[in-house]
Amino acid sequence: MISTKAIGQPGAQSESDLASAVRPFLLLIVLLVYWISFEPFHDRSGADLAGPLGGGNIANQIVFPLLFVILAGFTLATKPAHFRNVAALPFVAFMIWLLITNVVSADPATGLKRGLFEIISMTIAAMAVGLPQSPRQFANQLAIAALAVLALCYFGVAFLPSLSIHSTGDTLEKELAGNWRGFFNHKNEAGAMMVVLIFTGLFIKDAGKKWAGWLIVGLASVFLLFSVSKTSIALVPFTLALAALVYRARSGWLRAVLILLPLVLLNVATVGSSWPGPVRSLVALVLPDASFTGRTDLWRFSMEQTAEHPIFGYGLTGPWRTNELMYRDKLPAEPEDISGWVEELGTDSHNSYLEAALQFGIPGLVLLLLAVIYQPMRDFGTALRVSNSPALVRYFLRLWIYVLYTASLETVLVSRNNPVWFMALMAIVGMHLLARFPVAEEDRSS
Repeated sequence: MISTKAIGQPGAQSESDLASAVRPFLLLIVLLVYWISFEPFHDRSGADLAGPLGGGNIANQIVFPLLFVILAGFTLATKPAHFRNVAALPFVAFMIWLLITNVVSADPATGLKRGLFEIISMTIAAMAVGLPQSPRQFANQLAIAALAVLALCYFGVAFLPSLSIHSTGDTLEKELAGNWRGFFNHKNEAGAMMVVLIFTGLFIKDAGKKWAGWLIVGLASVFLLFSVSKTSIALVPFTLALAALVYRARSGWLRAVLILLPLVLLNVATVGSSWPGPVRSLVALVLPDASFTGRTDLWRFSMEQTAEHPIFGYGLTGPWRTNELMYRDKLPAEPEDISGWVEELGTDSHNSYLEAALQFGIPGLVLLLLAVIYQPMRDFGTALRVSNSPALVRYFLRLWIYVLYTASLETVLVSRNNPVWFMALMAIVGMHLLARFPVAEEDRSS
């Protein structure tokens, strides 16, 4: 989110007034495309929801490559050094491995297309974070996009309730009736995005637009509560508290312990409940539902499938909802085997780390962990010392921590077109830039 002109790199040249005017416009377009998408207001009453996963949306297949070409051309013309500045080795290595795993998958042609689209999406995020010329300009565009999302969500609830609120007429998950989802496909997607908007509103407030920031925080908080997305609701105070502790810690080792220890314990407690044993018994004493609303079946299935393809995995989207899986004749019958609903209706692992191992194999999981945990943690420590934009550092830190923890209960990482993953990428790349370049004096946001 720091332009060449703003960071004052050696040899940087001033750009034309036209290019400066285009930057915020391009950023706003990118935010709206990722946050709202080309498929708002999903009808969940169709029978196709219970069938095999589809092949994608034609608008996405046209617009995202076009957006990539436009951003790449603009970046090359105005700030070519940006590509070198954001090219962290762990991410480059993961992208290469992602392509390899998809090429060697059961369907190389489809796998290669999916892999390229994921890389395009990741690269768009890396380019978008370099568009705004100052934190204040970044906050302005975030505010416009956030208010647009909230207005559309509340409009849906008020005037299109059948497409914005879960109901008993839904094909799947009738028990969610009454939970708000806005223009999103599911209440958990809506809840996760509302958390992003809460943190975005706090940054906008810190950047000087207090009324807009607090308005966004308030509207997003109300919608989050009515979505009844329990994971997202619980993670808001947790993330704010943990980010505050991490921000104040001056030891790199202490920061690592604060971030990683609860994350490891959370995954042990959740995934460890997939089999009978002391972990499940302990969790059952604390929680009324030790299955985490059926997630333990998904986690067990994911680990069993990963064991069959431990090196290259299955490629993007994994084996979920394929004809081979859904309609095979023999299903497990033992009590602790996976129940038929996982094979017929499961769409993902509901754990980003397990899903990464399932899709990209164990080597891919390791590379992803280096890219989304090790590199950002290292960059944050540097940014904390050298950056003169604490509001941005706090914003990126909150987004990053939230995504790491929600990834333990939802599939968020490496999910192209997912707005939460997109903002996580912007936060990770943003911290990488803040660790290397200061924000210009006149553009400080706090």
